[in-house]
Amino acid sequence: MRLLIERVKEAKCIISSKVHSSISNGLLVYVAYEETDTFLTIDKALNKVKKLRIFTDQFDKLNLSIDDVNGEVLIISSFTLYANLLSGNRPSFSRSISYDKSLPLYEYTIEKAKTLFNLKDGVFGADMKIGSINDGPVSVILDI
Repeated sequence: MRLLIERVKEAKCIISSKVHSSISNGLLVYVAYEETDTFLTIDKALNKVKKLRIFTDQFDKLNLSIDDVNGEVLIISSFTLYANLLSGNRPSFSRSISYDKSLPLYEYTIEKAKTLFNLKDGVFGADMKIGSINDGPVSVILDI
């Protein structure tokens, strides 16, 4: 499982020219799955995100978690996180698993994340337009 986690002042997911979901002050989290991922992988990743100290404290140090700042989380599926550009200029996505295998993992991710965060999400497999104002910018990649 790979996550791209961005600290944002705001983020929104637009589908068919309409705002599907939006957050302010929180984390925009893109997720992708590979063959070895399980529900336990997802649990581990989400618990890591919950404890991730990515927000600044009064001394301007990255020391606060999403809970410490009462932040929101927007989760977006993005199989392209596993793009491989080692040979050629057209990305290969062979490491990402198929739609049919990813869907139950994504659904579990959202249900589990709802128990941990003030959560918004996109629509799995939809053509989404994501807008965000990155704070910092602070972006981290988490491989589980």
